[in-house]
Amino acid sequence: MNAQMTHTSLPAHLFKSLHLSNPESYNVYLVGSHLWGTNTAASDWDLLVVGDVTSSQLTSLHKSQYDIKLLDRQEFTTRVKQGSLIEVVCALIRKEDMLQYAFDTGNLLVDPDAIKTYLKERQAKDLNKAEKFWVKGNRQSAWKILRHILHAEALYNHLAVALREKQVTLTIDDVQTIVRPATLLCDKAWMQLDWSNVHTAVIDALTRL
Repeated sequence: MNAQMTHTSLPAHLFKSLHLSNPESYNVYLVGSHLWGTNTAASDWDLLVVGDVTSSQLTSLHKSQYDIKLLDRQEFTTRVKQGSLIEVVCALIRKEDMLQYAFDTGNLLVDPDAIKTYLKERQAKDLNKAEKFWVKGNRQSAWKILRHILHAEALYNHLAVALREKQVTLTIDDVQTIVRPATLLCDKAWMQLDWSNVHTAVIDALTRL
């Protein structure tokens, strides 16, 4: 799996930039394009860092080729229960596929209905955001949002079945396999269409997943 780093390769200056006094006590998850398998040579590394941190330290940081989001454990747990998909995926990822494993998050309840509600609300917001980018001519950014919408739908469809059958554990390879059909459906040819046709194509792609 070429997307994964070992925790020993995590640059110490990243934790220093976040002002974390005990960096070894945090879970670090790989998110973004390296998780989905859509990264290129120019892609940043997107990380989610979770641990015991004060509210004043909660922040996002862009440092060199890294984009980092910092959450405390309670906020992470809350987002999982609310069905926020990226936190759900991180909660289900096996510890061997984490960039740094410091603590067990426990058997967090992942509710497929909560994921569905979250995605419905997020999808509407993302489509609106993509339309605004499209109209302004920033089609590349819009296209990435549309691809993320399809990835999220593919993940939900998988989890909706899997979570009702058994306890789910994911590897990064699993995630990339699940979203691959969505990646293939997100056609670069959409870049040449007007928004109304693109919107129709996205809705069609969602029904095919």
